[in-house]
Amino acid sequence: MPRTRTRKERELPDLWQIAFDDERRVVGACLLFPALMCRCGFLTPAHFINSDCRAVWSIMADFHRQGNSWDSASVASELARHGAQEPEASIDRLTDGVIGTIGIERAATKVWQMSLRCRVVREVESFQRSVLDPASDLSQILRSNRRAIEKFAAEFEEIIVLAGPNPGMSRTDSHVLDEIAAFVQRFVVLGRSELLIISLWIAHSWAIEASETTPYLAVTSAEMRSGKTRLLEILDLLVRKPWQTGRVSAAVLARKIESDCPTLLLDEWDATARGNQESAETLRGILNSGYRRSGKVSVCGPKAADYKPTDFRVFCPKVIAGIGKLPETIADRAIPIRLKRKAPGEKVDRFRAKLVLSYASSLKARLVSWVNAHLEELKESRPALPEFLSDRQQDGAEPLLAIADAAGGDWPSRARIALLEIYSSCSAADESLGVSLLSDIRNIFYEKDAADLPSKELADALSKIEGRPWPAWDHSGPITPNALARLLAPFDIFPRNLRIGRSVVKGYKQVCFSESWSRYLTPLASVSGPTDATPLRDAKKLNEIQLTKKPPEADVAMPNTTLRLHLEGIVAP
Repeated sequence: MPRTRTRKERELPDLWQIAFDDERRVVGACLLFPALMCRCGFLTPAHFINSDCRAVWSIMADFHRQGNSWDSASVASELARHGAQEPEASIDRLTDGVIGTIGIERAATKVWQMSLRCRVVREVESFQRSVLDPASDLSQILRSNRRAIEKFAAEFEEIIVLAGPNPGMSRTDSHVLDEIAAFVQRFVVLGRSELLIISLWIAHSWAIEASETTPYLAVTSAEMRSGKTRLLEILDLLVRKPWQTGRVSAAVLARKIESDCPTLLLDEWDATARGNQESAETLRGILNSGYRRSGKVSVCGPKAADYKPTDFRVFCPKVIAGIGKLPETIADRAIPIRLKRKAPGEKVDRFRAKLVLSYASSLKARLVSWVNAHLEELKESRPALPEFLSDRQQDGAEPLLAIADAAGGDWPSRARIALLEIYSSCSAADESLGVSLLSDIRNIFYEKDAADLPSKELADALSKIEGRPWPAWDHSGPITPNALARLLAPFDIFPRNLRIGRSVVKGYKQVCFSESWSRYLTPLASVSGPTDATPLRDAKKLNEIQLTKKPPEADVAMPNTTLRLHLEGIVAP
């Protein structure tokens, strides 16, 4: 039975019919060809005026988020489960006459435009009623209306960006990535490697449909006024569906990501972490789960729903900014972007969003065109992953390296060198307490050239290392043998009896550390690879070599770059 039209629809029959035709074309095509959903993923159920289209799109969107396919029968079954009358007839009406998929993106864009038109009409009607009310505050009404118009204008700009590939743009035109890096560099002081990774990550936000994992960007600094918020403001102009926010509750975050899949630009994490601890831990759980497409969290519903738990999918691109370090579990899923205050000799342009909005929109349009042209390639891409990265770091690097490989030229080698530089520069600073202890003990065993060490001698040696926590371990003074034993116990390393001359003392054998050193520390071995017979090298000198080695300049031709990367294990042969 056909749906009864509203009064507004009867007053504007032509407009309603145009809207229904476009909506039916999009929903019907995606119903028959589920693979098209990724090309219309910017639409949400709220964009559809027709209730049948809205209901079917909501069901298909749920299937799509879960990674499942569908057909007419499965969608009809879900419609019936939600109480729809004659679901098969509704589906037949939506698919009748759908014969192809050409121009599906344009039709989806028109659906969004029509949804925006309807919201503007409602806003104008509300504005008219408020103005005609003599008791209303005209100044407040005008300010509110101006904010609404600006919001609608910004959304319309995003629609224009998503209208489709620019016919004049070459599929191999990857210069837009370099131009994005140059644009960001105008306003924020960043290293070359950080700029390159940020450019790839911005493209990744538009290609999120092609990724099973997403690397977070951990934007941190030691002090305020280092450019964190400025970087988020710039990303807000370039990424897909930006959502820049500060303090946010876990319930709002989960529901917003589930409904919109935005690009989260979360500022002032340090302030959130200092607030309500229960809320901060729940928020942290959402961020821990959201780096995989299958990630979800369970949140209790309101009292009206009998507090039943609801699963929310929390996968989306995320930038998390704050002063100091992020929690280890979040940092482990993130690429570190460390900002510093501008030095006296460093110059950046003054940022004014209104002045650069047009250029940023042009960059965004070109980037979206390039990503759309390569989206299927990115879905099938299996880039070579650097061996120096951990498993989780490889998960995060994979979508960025897929984009770099699609860009071609020197982007593949530059991206891998940038990852090497970023992760090497922060590896020592980001070590956990246990890993730091294992590293220092390894250095002590080598410096003393000993096979075993008494507990007291090892603790005394640790307490003399400057810049480490061992000299001031607690209020009583340096680390003690008992405290050392407690820290090593989780690694299954325990003190044992050692015979020193005629005395028997508690201590540690070097061989007991071998397994933990191999599992948690970088091997102190030659580039050709470690062997059981490889002697320990000077750990301090090796770390200096690894952490200070600079990659080649990106703009210098290096015909042997790939060969060198193969030899260093950065690119798989």
